[in-house]
Amino acid sequence: MDVSHLDHILDRLPDTSENVYGKGTLTSVMSGYIAAADEVRVPYRVAKDSRDRRYVQLLRRDGSHMADIEPVLLPGCSVATRAICNNKISTATILQQKGVRTPFTSVYTAEDIDRALGEAFRHAPQVVIKARALTLGRGVFLNVTRDNFREHFTACLNAQKKTRQPDVLVQEMLPGFEMRVTVVEGAVDNVLVRIPAYVVGNGRSTISALIDAKNLKRSKCAFFGKKLIARDHNLRSYMQAYSLEFSQVPEQGERVLLSSISNVSYGGETAIVTDLVSDEIKDIALRAVAAVPGLRTAGVDVMAENFNSYSPVVIELNSFPHANLSIYPYFGSGTNPFTRFLRAVYAEDALLRGVIDEIAPDDQHFLTNYQKFYALKDRLELEMVAR
Repeated sequence: MDVSHLDHILDRLPDTSENVYGKGTLTSVMSGYIAAADEVRVPYRVAKDSRDRRYVQLLRRDGSHMADIEPVLLPGCSVATRAICNNKISTATILQQKGVRTPFTSVYTAEDIDRALGEAFRHAPQVVIKARALTLGRGVFLNVTRDNFREHFTACLNAQKKTRQPDVLVQEMLPGFEMRVTVVEGAVDNVLVRIPAYVVGNGRSTISALIDAKNLKRSKCAFFGKKLIARDHNLRSYMQAYSLEFSQVPEQGERVLLSSISNVSYGGETAIVTDLVSDEIKDIALRAVAAVPGLRTAGVDVMAENFNSYSPVVIELNSFPHANLSIYPYFGSGTNPFTRFLRAVYAEDALLRGVIDEIAPDDQHFLTNYQKFYALKDRLELEMVAR
């Protein structure tokens, strides 16, 4: 991502007023589901597993058990399905077999650094290096070139010191910016654009001072307050690559991109852009979820060069999406995938039990969504066999 992409995003957002969330903000996924269950008034119990982690037992009207929302596993998603999504190579293989475009991806061990260097740049002049065992943007290095490949490869291994067998995932660096498409039970709920850390100049303050000012403002928000712009290795590497100095004074209104990592944990910002993006972006996300056996709900990370892209690329699938980001975007209004999920699974359960009268009129459309989604799964399977 570069400044032209940053301009493309910010110039098209209908609302760039920064949200400030106060007390009562839901910061965990499980809290989101509990609050959603209260909102849609479905019966449930909160229990704890053998590791003392909370999970939600969903109940039917008669008190019988329907399903569990486990710490990292949703109803309808098997352990095998989750394992596919957690394995980037397995995910890429299945998506490619089903005709969903993905970047070149390969996994290496510490002993493979020479082979990795030899293979990494066959598809693109820059690559992404990711710590396979870590999440939330940890151990991720973007814009890696042949010159600094060994440095970042080693840093990625060091970030996984507590891992028994650290692996390094090397992925083709794609042009554009990242969006998270949240698919809920076979239908697109929302598209969230992820914006890496940046500052806007005022003609007086240095980049360092602008970072401090932005962090101070951000710290007053309950959801983003601990997710500040950090002057870490990634930020410094990005600034060095683009000849940026903390002492520089950007001009009035000048936007200065500080990183390529769009995770909010590193000072990134978000906005719901569902109505701004092309149908192709939504369609490829839906096809990606349909491609994976047993998957119905997921966060799909997509790269595109603009909101109108006709050729987006899927870079990752998350079978237990952190949908809190959709509720609390940095800019503009949010949406609640948790309530949509509960309404959908309860509607399907009622259908399967033959008690259609339990399905509220406003929830009938979920059954149509399921029907279309299962038909898509079947079509992708037939297309794969026909290739």
